[in-house]
Amino acid sequence: MVAVTNLIMLLVAVFSFTKLIKFHQVYASQMATFIIIMGVSGCFGAAAHAMHYQFGKRIFDVVFFISNTLNLLAIFFCFRGSYTYTLLRGKPANKYLIGFTIAWVVALIIITFFDNKFVLIKIHAAMTLVYSLVVHFSGYKKYHDQGSKIVVIGISISFLSILVHSLHLSISEWFNYKDIAHVIMIVSLIIIYRGIKTNAESIKAH
Repeated sequence: MVAVTNLIMLLVAVFSFTKLIKFHQVYASQMATFIIIMGVSGCFGAAAHAMHYQFGKRIFDVVFFISNTLNLLAIFFCFRGSYTYTLLRGKPANKYLIGFTIAWVVALIIITFFDNKFVLIKIHAAMTLVYSLVVHFSGYKKYHDQGSKIVVIGISISFLSILVHSLHLSISEWFNYKDIAHVIMIVSLIIIYRGIKTNAESIKAH
């Protein structure tokens, strides 16, 4: 079931990416990159769960590390796209912020290499999602961006996946907390995609 839900998430990610990239906008492209990396990372996560230690702990650790690294890159592009959105609304750019963020992500990848734990990913994913939620909520309140309202709804739903995964809320052995979290993520990504697309259309119109 983990493999099935991750495959669905990949298909959603590919569809969203191909649609958003056509706008040829920095904001839409960065958010599209966030979505596609999420989809690809899910496949490596599914592979790690499927093989577990059948091919040895080293192979499992390598695949799991790739999945975690991709998740960190997805987190970066989620932040980058949200930050770009603030610049579109006239906020002055901070020339040091992006450099610091890149350095921080590299540091996290190095830490993950030596301590390959998913909890680090969950913490930073939550922090980035909170930032993106605040940014898009501000865009909706100040400028009535309908796309941002949809993005806020999508991000709000995504927090449920972190909650489910952290509390190990399961229905059965064959549909456990990992599967439920993936289903929530799929719904969340679809809604976030719709919001980004709406914002991109609004930007193009202006």
